Amino acid sequence: MAPISPGMKLCAISLLCALSAPVTGAAAEIATGSMLGPRYKAERFYIRASRGAWAETYSAGQYKRTARGKLMMLRVSQGLFDDEWLTERKFDPDANTDALIASLDDYKAHGVLAIGVSLQGENPGYSAQANGISRKGPANDGEKLGRLVSAFESDGTVKAPWLARAQKLLKAADERGMVVCLTYFDPAQDEALENSRAIVAAVRNMTRWLVEQDFRNVVIEVANAWDLEGDTWDHRRFIPRNIANLVMEAREEFNGAAFTLPIGASTGGSLSYPNSLARVCDLVLLQGGGRSAGDKAKGVAQLSSYERAVWLVEDRNGDGVSQASLAQEFASADALFREGAGWSYTPWPQSLRFPFRYEPGESSVLDGSDDPEGAYFRAVLEHVASLVLKKPPTTLAKR
Repeated sequence: MAPISPGMKLCAISLLCALSAPVTGAAAEIATGSMLGPRYKAERFYIRASRGAWAETYSAGQYKRTARGKLMMLRVSQGLFDDEWLTERKFDPDANTDALIASLDDYKAHGVLAIGVSLQGENPGYSAQANGISRKGPANDGEKLGRLVSAFESDGTVKAPWLARAQKLLKAADERGMVVCLTYFDPAQDEALENSRAIVAAVRNMTRWLVEQDFRNVVIEVANAWDLEGDTWDHRRFIPRNIANLVMEAREEFNGAAFTLPIGASTGGSLSYPNSLARVCDLVLLQGGGRSAGDKAKGVAQLSSYERAVWLVEDRNGDGVSQASLAQEFASADALFREGAGWSYTPWPQSLRFPFRYEPGESSVLDGSDDPEGAYFRAVLEHVASLVLKKPPTTLAKR
């Protein structure tokens, strides 16, 4: 290995200093009513700008009254993605994050006030047919077969390039008054951390960085699908067995801070949530893929007794290109908008499958479209806009 030159050391020090400098002038701060106290509605989201008064989300004049206290999201988990073992195709992680940022104005114009990204990505859909990449497995399959997609070093230290991308994305969202649901751990990558102590360190390190950066527009999702059974989670299933403790580890980083963030962990589609976990979380996070709209509505209604915002943070229905699937998306959006604290759509397959696309199509007409995935995504956005906005947009934002 070549020796590290003084210039390289200086660049590294400069980068770390830049990442440790607080971002000032934050525009958005997110909370739930259960966090704010008895004068607020526990099951709703609240937001404030520039440390002003708290108001229910979607309270401004352009939004429908029925949208108040909700939070509509797009789950674009790969927005910070970098597979360190990927050699088959070139990929620019910074350009990938920039592409997501370029679509934020379109999202917000359609009433989407939140995006969800992951610090360990999700399954990128590698396949010889779809993208010419045959590797499919998680990190414990090794460098030749698996993927290494993790913001965390093996000891729980957060990698500087991931922090740089996260800082850019969180700041861009903040400037637009948008919220980021930030997922810490994914079951296919928790083995990138060497042991349980490293997992705890990762929670503390990432949360401390958010505090130091004064990012108040974040919902922390400690784990994606924490309750998945089988051999999905490693380290003797440390994360599922200790999920409540990990939530509390994150919360402790706000001791003495000027603010706190909503903290939770999402289920993997069970639509159930243990009371013991709900008590230590600020909100109940669910996933709904593969479940009917009726099942989702019923599951949310059954959890209303927890007096927490019940938020579906991941949903996709069917193939992502057909009218039949689109009808299921609309039904799910309607049900969660009505019964819960909001709905989150995952643009499948373009935003999950490598090499990732984040922009909606130019038209929402599926029949005969030369971009059926983009048209489908645009149609979903237009439906969200019809739920949230008094006057939905008719064109996309200029790029």
